[in-house]
Amino acid sequence: MKVSYEPRLSSLKTAVSKFACSYKVPLGLFLFIALAALYVFAAHRTSFSSLFPRSGQGAVSPARAGRRLAGLRERLAADPGNMILLAEAGGLKYQLGPAFYIEAISDLERARTLGFSDVNSFYCLGVMYQAVGLYDFAAREYRKFLNNRPGDAEARMLLAKLCYSSGDFPCAVKEYETLLLRRGSDAVLLENLALSAWKNGQDYAPPLAKLRRLGAEGEFLADYAEGRIKYDLKDYAGASGFLEKAAASSAAAREFSDRAGLLWLAGDAAYRNQRTDAAYGYLHELIQLNPAHEEGKMLLAKIEKALKAAAKKTAPAPLKKKTAVK
Repeated sequence: MKVSYEPRLSSLKTAVSKFACSYKVPLGLFLFIALAALYVFAAHRTSFSSLFPRSGQGAVSPARAGRRLAGLRERLAADPGNMILLAEAGGLKYQLGPAFYIEAISDLERARTLGFSDVNSFYCLGVMYQAVGLYDFAAREYRKFLNNRPGDAEARMLLAKLCYSSGDFPCAVKEYETLLLRRGSDAVLLENLALSAWKNGQDYAPPLAKLRRLGAEGEFLADYAEGRIKYDLKDYAGASGFLEKAAASSAAAREFSDRAGLLWLAGDAAYRNQRTDAAYGYLHELIQLNPAHEEGKMLLAKIEKALKAAAKKTAPAPLKKKTAVK
């Protein structure tokens, strides 16, 4: 559903022109009326857009939003079917954050049943539905937004990630392929496409091959992706090789934030592949990085216990004291 204000603007111009001709309005007055009407139209349009800022940009302060909402509640009590007031209330609650998302969704959905439609509201409803765990609804809103803004890479990335996390792998593949068509070779997109293709039962080798041609960062991400795939396939010997390479070269990745996840997989794969010393090293580093990692702590304790038992067995027996002969 593509929203356009051009037909409304054209109708407005036509109506003003007919009014001027029919009633012989002086040119100066006609121009005043036309400019006033266009000003109201532009203000109306802008007010909708400002209701739904992205990532807090341009959001009103909580105090100001609270005061405005108090006034809106009084006006809505007298006029509960006013879609503009409902949309404004929903937009303000969206800006106030996750604690208000349920109320914001309710207001905006009611406004839509009354005829309200704004492109930016689709994006914000997608964010809110995703935040409250209604992933199908979130995907629907992102798609509505992208129908109007097909070149919006941020929204398409959100949809692609949502599709992957919710198990809709055909959608994830489609959206990552679309992003790559627009962006060209991008390391993170190729990594995500490879994982999505694998989950969807497709050949994931082509995106991994492209990824490896992108230099050190691409090589690291390809190793990490292939290591995860082989780990999930329970090919721990194969996984261990890729994960160890990735752990050694993770500094090559920009803003890599999943080192704890990489260390856990590398440690567990090494342990399952009976490489105890390597597993101990990865898990020890993991617990230093994330002391609350329960699986890591349990496996590290198990390895430490086994190492102590082995050390005890191999330790030389203490020499017995000889009894002095009288």
